Amino acid sequence: MELPTSNITGLLPLGPSIKGLRTEQPLHNDLDRVVCMGGAWYWFPSSYWLPRGYHLQFVRELGGVDGHLPGDFVPAKASGSVQKSTSVERPDFNARNEWEPSHAIELSQCDYAVDIEYPMREEPGLARSSEWQQVGMCHSVLDPVNTSVLARMVYVPHMLAWMAGQRQEWGQMCVYERRNPIA
Repeated sequence: MELPTSNITGLLPLGPSIKGLRTEQPLHNDLDRVVCMGGAWYWFPSSYWLPRGYHLQFVRELGGVDGHLPGDFVPAKASGSVQKSTSVERPDFNARNEWEPSHAIELSQCDYAVDIEYPMREEPGLARSSEWQQVGMCHSVLDPVNTSVLARMVYVPHMLAWMAGQRQEWGQMCVYERRNPIA
């Protein structure tokens, strides 16, 4: 199912698609199943949408990640209280938007991934990979590199945009599952 396209590129409704991931599969280890995001991590609404037994991680290999990423809170059990777990100062956080390697994992550690494919670009993506298959919904997103500034700022109907040279190019943000689960 594909939703209508729009110029609004805030939080995308991929959450319900991810909420419906299969939960009957046995876990491959004692850890949660891992859902990974790349450069479009800021479009993901919240880890709230993940089913029980799933954990959100970030992957630099999916492109566009070069600044500081969100991190996990210290577990309340380890810190003694929820207030302490959210207010503890940690050395892996910085106020300079500098890359912190401990906030990302390798793509090989992911069970699921959210990735964007832009047809006008030659960047490799999960849709072209034999290791991954699409699951759930995809959502159209504007390609900021190949769409004019005017067409990104305001809605321009397709025919008018074409006549005025204000083309809109679109990509697809999709949820992917590893074909051969991690053993």
